[in-house]
Amino acid sequence: MVSRSRQALVDALARHDRLLEVGVGDRPEVARSLAERGRDVVAVDVAVGERTRAAVRETDGATVAGSLRVIEGDVLDLAEPAEAAVESGPAGATGEFDAVYACNLPAELQRPTVALADRLEAACLFTTLGFEEPTIPVRRRSLPETTVYVARGDPPGGDASGPDRRR
Repeated sequence: MVSRSRQALVDALARHDRLLEVGVGDRPEVARSLAERGRDVVAVDVAVGERTRAAVRETDGATVAGSLRVIEGDVLDLAEPAEAAVESGPAGATGEFDAVYACNLPAELQRPTVALADRLEAACLFTTLGFEEPTIPVRRRSLPETTVYVARGDPPGGDASGPDRRR
């Protein structure tokens, strides 16, 4: 089950068809909900959890309109063009992405996540751990019970406020 704040995030992200989630770990709820809405999602983490692997198996069927795949990888490496094919994105994730997103993205991974989105020419949206402020320039988008930070691109119809100059 997806919390109300995560459901608001799913609603915002569902405007994109192909998404890349950074740092999925063992929290597949957003990626799974997007796949159930017909979106194609690739989730990346250095340690993909068993709940996430189970979500992939459960969404791999005719009852789910979209797709969910997982790849073990480090965003620090994926952000570097020399480490991953520029045209195809992370290893095993062929095609283009409309958006790169992360839930509870820690400060130290914000720059590499945006660098990956830049390399893929995709929008970049994330939530923080809650007690941390973004370390990069962002626009804030208020959703029910959460704030989404837009670091690159703006969701269609988004109501993001002006740039936030925090670094």
